[in-house]
Amino acid sequence: MKLALLTIGQSPRKDVYEDIGYLLKDIDFIERGALDGLSKDFIRRRLTPKPGEDFYVTRLRDGTEVKVSKKLIEERIRNLIMEIEDKVDLIVVLCTGDFEIKSKKPVLLPSKVIMEIVRALSPRKLGILVPLHDQIRMAYRRWCKLIKNIVVQAWSPYSGNVNSLKEIAKKIKDVDVMVMDCIGYSTVHGRIVKDIIKKPTLIPRVIALSIATSMV
Repeated sequence: MKLALLTIGQSPRKDVYEDIGYLLKDIDFIERGALDGLSKDFIRRRLTPKPGEDFYVTRLRDGTEVKVSKKLIEERIRNLIMEIEDKVDLIVVLCTGDFEIKSKKPVLLPSKVIMEIVRALSPRKLGILVPLHDQIRMAYRRWCKLIKNIVVQAWSPYSGNVNSLKEIAKKIKDVDVMVMDCIGYSTVHGRIVKDIIKKPTLIPRVIALSIATSMV
């Protein structure tokens, strides 16, 4: 069986492979990026979110952090799926955003998986970490449908200072479960937070690839 990994940024996602590449050992997979082949100038001119528009944060091949319009990047992910779905058996979207996607092949969306894990854990208070401050409102809007008592903080996995992450974790020690709501968050980031809050901490890249590779 063959696996497809689709990033909303540019492939390859070296940050993911250097962190949890062991999960892909002996797995037949291909990787594609929604921004592959695009220049920074093109991305800035054509895919940057408009004021007030929902957006995601991702990584270019050289490690640069970029913001992209949720609506426009979803279109590009759909096109990628149409290109590769006949070549693979399972597709994983390496993003925790909410996507409305259909395919002839099964598509694993980390956002849906993590939402169900949180639902099963039934925390009284949920902590959410998103990359940028401008995403906090979007995170509240999304997660309050599941749990009313939530706290959202922002820290970028691509450009944030580790000491700042530690300070944020200290502010939200009273949560019951922590969701690090971006594929960019690494196992190191998760360990820093978990060591401070002493509560279950969900790292989407680990969850998504663990499930996907167990199926193929």
